[in-house]
Amino acid sequence: MIAARQIVGKDNRVRIEKAEVENYGVYLKDKSRPPSRGGNKKAWHQHVLTIGGENYSFLAAWSGKFVFKGETVSFDWEWDSTQKYRNVDAVTVVAVGKDGKEKRRGERGGKPWRTADTRPPSRRSEWND
Repeated sequence: MIAARQIVGKDNRVRIEKAEVENYGVYLKDKSRPPSRGGNKKAWHQHVLTIGGENYSFLAAWSGKFVFKGETVSFDWEWDSTQKYRNVDAVTVVAVGKDGKEKRRGERGGKPWRTADTRPPSRRSEWND
């Protein structure tokens, strides 16, 4: 196991270098959609990385993983205002494969949050408002 190296930079940002991910979870945070309406692949998801027993999280408009098993990861993070959560800057997440090549995955841009609820699959006259 490669030990993570932390470098404190300006603006209270901390850099994690070449760390192995123990656990990686992706959780839907946006309103869900059925596959016929585009699905959830490009909805807002919370990505949680566990490194050295500590959780680091970020929001991204993508449901896939940024880092896979057997790869190391480097990224910048900072504490939230309550000093409870470690917020990762999604733009800085870079995975390094076993071959030593950097891999930048995922949708890193923003998008508006979904506001409308999914309608039931029936005629409007059958809805019980």
